[in-house]
Amino acid sequence: MIELASWEAEEAILGYLLNPAIDAEKKLQTCTIIEPEYFESSAFQNIFENIKSMRVFDKIVLWDRIQARGHTTLEWKDIKDIEEFVTETELNAYIEILLDRKQRRALVKMGDDIRNEIARGDDPFEVALKGQNQLMNLTARTQLETNQELLDKVLSEDRSDILSTGYELIDRFIGGYARGMIITVAGDSGHLKTTFALDKAFQMAERNPKIKVAIFSKEMLATDLMKKQIARICGIPTPLIFSQQYDKEFVRKKMMEVEPWASNRIRIINPNSFSGVADIAKIQMTHRFDVWFLDFIQLLEFARHANSSSDYNIQIGQNMRNLQGLALATKSVGIILSQVKKGVEQRRVMKPTISDIEWSGLIKQLSSYIFFSYYPGKYYGFDTIEADQYYLIAEKTRFAESFWLPMKVDAGLGVFTEITDVDLRETMSAQLRALIE
Repeated sequence: MIELASWEAEEAILGYLLNPAIDAEKKLQTCTIIEPEYFESSAFQNIFENIKSMRVFDKIVLWDRIQARGHTTLEWKDIKDIEEFVTETELNAYIEILLDRKQRRALVKMGDDIRNEIARGDDPFEVALKGQNQLMNLTARTQLETNQELLDKVLSEDRSDILSTGYELIDRFIGGYARGMIITVAGDSGHLKTTFALDKAFQMAERNPKIKVAIFSKEMLATDLMKKQIARICGIPTPLIFSQQYDKEFVRKKMMEVEPWASNRIRIINPNSFSGVADIAKIQMTHRFDVWFLDFIQLLEFARHANSSSDYNIQIGQNMRNLQGLALATKSVGIILSQVKKGVEQRRVMKPTISDIEWSGLIKQLSSYIFFSYYPGKYYGFDTIEADQYYLIAEKTRFAESFWLPMKVDAGLGVFTEITDVDLRETMSAQLRALIE
């Protein structure tokens, strides 16, 4: 039978803290690395809580203070009988035992929770993903890597661990995306988020010749996304495609000339095949895409019914945690599209900020980068700023400064073009600054 507690270790740590021969500063340091829940014995946990909160390391003074507080279940015998002659050399071994037993109890509890959730009929993939996140957290808290191990990990990385963003200028700014990252692209309705995501998917597949890319969209039908792909690749405006005014044989031939599409390295996931994170995890665990897009997070099904704005925020936060866990577990990059709150167009400066991200929750915290898809003509009118001017605005960057990236766009075809002319980039940036600053 697995031993879930060590009364010897718990008493020994208290004995160290009550040892009059040990310097008080060292005892305080010990208190900072141990929490009351590490103790299984309720009496030992109670004693430690009082030692830590009152910073008292003398038995008699401690007992007097506990009595003065009142409402205690402890007795003087509980404190008096603690063996107090524990040395610093012995302490580290006892702390290791204490942490080990705490982790064992957490694993047993996790197993019970998983068993109960499966018995209750919860989705097994969602249960497994949650369990994996809990295991990662447990490991992170108990196993510390040495500086040399961390250095070896960094030095063993190669270029394949970093994926091109799909655009040369963005790569220059941030160096690319590391596997395990979550990237958020936010924007108002009509600001080309989905169109940009489709272009980005092709650009990433072309610049990273071996990767597989998935597009999960709850906003558009799979056939509508395919029509947007046709427009981009074949140069046919989307209205003509939707109205069936195009040469289908030309399209079939042209599409097969595009290697990422023809070899199925870019896949559109039918929205009917997923509703929540658990379904996405099931597909991702099976096919192991290197990059996956989600359009957009606010449309994902929640694990339980949300009755208030607070519930929505919590649920989206939980979805973000699970998606982050999925990216780490499958060593992939997740690119998540997000809506912003309504009302940006009513401001004097019509530009969204991070605080405008709808039901943001942990979106801001867990995203390595947050970009805004910004099509200013939608706010200011295309007579003020041309319809081919588009900006990708980096509001949060983990390893670089914020920046604006002007681009040219053909919204009808869904083609985004980087601007290599420095003077033109400066001119477009100055034009935008005049509007929003």
